[in-house]
Amino acid sequence: MGEEATKTIQTRLHIASGERTWLHDARLASREIFNDTIRLTQQGYTRTEIQNEVDRDDFLRNNKCAVVGKALQTWDSYQSLLDWWEEQADPDGGKPTPPSTDKSGAYPLVMAHTEGYRLTVDEDTNRVQFRISPKPYKKVKGHLRGEPDAMNELRDAITSDEVDVGQAELLYRDGVYYLHVTVTREFNVPEPDTSDTLVGVDINERNVALTALDRDTMRTNGTLILDYGRVKQERQRYHTITKRCQEHGKTSIHRKLGDTEERFTEWVLHRLSRAVVEFAEQFSNPVIVFEDMSGIRDEIKYGTYMNRRLHKLPFHKFEKFVSYKATWREIPTDTIDAYYNSKTCSCCGERGSRQGRRFRCTNDECDVVQDHADRNASVNIAWREKAKLDGNTTNYRTHKTQPQVRLVRLSGSGRVSRPTSSHSLAEQGVLAHD
Repeated sequence: MGEEATKTIQTRLHIASGERTWLHDARLASREIFNDTIRLTQQGYTRTEIQNEVDRDDFLRNNKCAVVGKALQTWDSYQSLLDWWEEQADPDGGKPTPPSTDKSGAYPLVMAHTEGYRLTVDEDTNRVQFRISPKPYKKVKGHLRGEPDAMNELRDAITSDEVDVGQAELLYRDGVYYLHVTVTREFNVPEPDTSDTLVGVDINERNVALTALDRDTMRTNGTLILDYGRVKQERQRYHTITKRCQEHGKTSIHRKLGDTEERFTEWVLHRLSRAVVEFAEQFSNPVIVFEDMSGIRDEIKYGTYMNRRLHKLPFHKFEKFVSYKATWREIPTDTIDAYYNSKTCSCCGERGSRQGRRFRCTNDECDVVQDHADRNASVNIAWREKAKLDGNTTNYRTHKTQPQVRLVRLSGSGRVSRPTSSHSLAEQGVLAHD
């Protein structure tokens, strides 16, 4: 059996017929249904009872079921977070609050394909046509716009029997309506032990280091450092603003800032994860290898300030983004132990010293100096994957002649300076070819 993966394709709506106010009213109704679902769940209502309670004549019943389902998923996530918070002896941060939506705004309209909305491909224009039913007997029609690659994927999903078009969410931002469509398909992802290239990924609070090693010769095929320090800066900035507003009793801005911070972080992580997968694609039969970060929150005890900095880093989310993008391209992923990867020499295996971003081996017979300590860690991750797959615990290792690495930063977005594509980012690393 293959492995299923789901991708969200983001598009914009070009409305040709129907009223935009129908979409707005439906999103307001979605907000009310979401809040009512959370309230009734707290009172012990079952899903069937909730659906009966929130039923309304001006809202499509299939859309109602989809909104209720998403609200219940949000409630389950809140319960998991609350259980984790209650298990902590000295939890960092306040007690999680039950989910709710902002009363001043609208909520995404959640719809099932062929029920709340339908997509078709026009054979004459090759456009993806949409039909949305925000209200009973009310339909909004038009076509979708988006990035060429995204639209091609959506056309293939609509016309293919092997791809399922799932739920979609209708959102509104800055005067534009967006439709986020989920598509699911099955892939034949090879096992990690069949790989020829080991791509070690080291994630820390400022950058992501990648190194691709040939599994047979352990020579370096390529290396790349992706800097995402802007995420750390933005998180600190939003934390400072929120804290100051709370001190002055201005708590209403908290949710708005939180949403902005989350959108920015996810935008960066999506670009980084695409660059990682496209970097790995350059090599023969790769496997992408991460450190096993499970339990890291329990192990990190550096005080309130450092705990907040490190615990908020999106390690797990970044790994999830890379994993599902890799599955979509039939590239396997794996994890290895995370002990002393950044402090161990990738050539002799001895414990070394780190001076800023540089790494120096303290073994006189080795005396290796790496230009970037995090890249040294990514080499160790790739090596430990080889030892894991080959069942070999023999100590070390790789060649001392590692290529010098160049740091790649994300370009800013905007009309003047467009963001660099993930493919361009992936190609900016140093590739070592004999």
